[in-house]
Amino acid sequence: MYLEERISFVFISLCIAVMLVISGCSIESSSSYYYADTPSSSTEAASPATTSTAGIVQRRNILPTSSAPTAAPTIEIPVTWADLKLTGRLVFTSADTQQEGVIMRIQVLDLETGRITTLFQTTGRSWLYYMTASSVTGQVVISYAPPLGYNSPAQQALYIFSLDKSRGSQLLFDPPALDDQYLQAEWSPDGRYIYYVHSSNKPQYQGQLYPVYEIYRIAYLGGRTQKIAENAFWPRLSPDSSRLAYVSSDPTDGRNKLFVANADGSDAHQVVLTGRNPPEIIDAPIFSSDGQSLLFSAPTPLQSYQPNWLEKLFGVQVAEAHVIPSDWWSVPLKGGIAQQLTHIQSSVLFASVSPDGRYIASYSGNGLSVMRPDGSGLTVIIPDLGGMVGMVNWIP
Repeated sequence: MYLEERISFVFISLCIAVMLVISGCSIESSSSYYYADTPSSSTEAASPATTSTAGIVQRRNILPTSSAPTAAPTIEIPVTWADLKLTGRLVFTSADTQQEGVIMRIQVLDLETGRITTLFQTTGRSWLYYMTASSVTGQVVISYAPPLGYNSPAQQALYIFSLDKSRGSQLLFDPPALDDQYLQAEWSPDGRYIYYVHSSNKPQYQGQLYPVYEIYRIAYLGGRTQKIAENAFWPRLSPDSSRLAYVSSDPTDGRNKLFVANADGSDAHQVVLTGRNPPEIIDAPIFSSDGQSLLFSAPTPLQSYQPNWLEKLFGVQVAEAHVIPSDWWSVPLKGGIAQQLTHIQSSVLFASVSPDGRYIASYSGNGLSVMRPDGSGLTVIIPDLGGMVGMVNWIP
């Protein structure tokens, strides 16, 4: 089954990329502004420079109001997990296939009442790649490919909107070129920074088989853009916002390694996995609630994935790794033997720790669940979210 998901994901992504290049209309502008830096161009982005000059960039709506998709009504589901005494809200993505195409949503589940509210919904002509929500700022940042008919400044750009829907979706900053891609974004828990991943479709040197991924951060509500790590993706912050975990990828062979650094990218060091047959593919890392270990998604060693020549050509290694049936693993920050926590063999795993640290929300191709930090007590919250790549944030 996962092979079909891989083929579908790559095909849709490539189609969107081609169609967005062809489209030639502009996005309707709004009159509000966001103080931010724009990252340097694709060529300059790979340079050693770590900062750029702050500027004022006009924010623009994703869609004119008249064309905005209608949000689904609020619904309530049975609180079958009541005995766990869960609190807070789960902000998560879901999808379903309709006549016009794949419809993707960002929804909020109140864990005490079972009420689900839809914050954002795509049309069949657009694509939601990533989402991160902050209860501190009350804002959501998404990586999003707009629908046909509205020429995006990049195939995938970053947009921001409010959790309470009081302000519409607006462009976070202007990407300098169509080849620039913005794939993942993460709030720091203190709400001070937005970390994001930049890549380019243009090969930067001979022998490159995969895109060059770079992690940047930008200060919220004004400040400088700073390059944090090269050849890296999947940024996740520690609960106190002092440390950063990410996956380092070699663009020549696609092999990845787990790294930890200070929040500004300094003192980066590899978290070495030891033991017999440690996982070779590392995905979606997240800090434990005490900040002393890392959870990550990985297939068992026998299922390690080797890309074919076509997948190397189109640089789909990140997506491929994420759709292989996998489980949750744990390793101390200092490195050591990786311990397999679950035996669920599910694709597109993504996790978020509860505000009280008692549970972990696990998003997968099989739906949305919660489990204890050691992987036990897996409880299904929503059994089917469409089987697409997605994520979840647990907020108060």
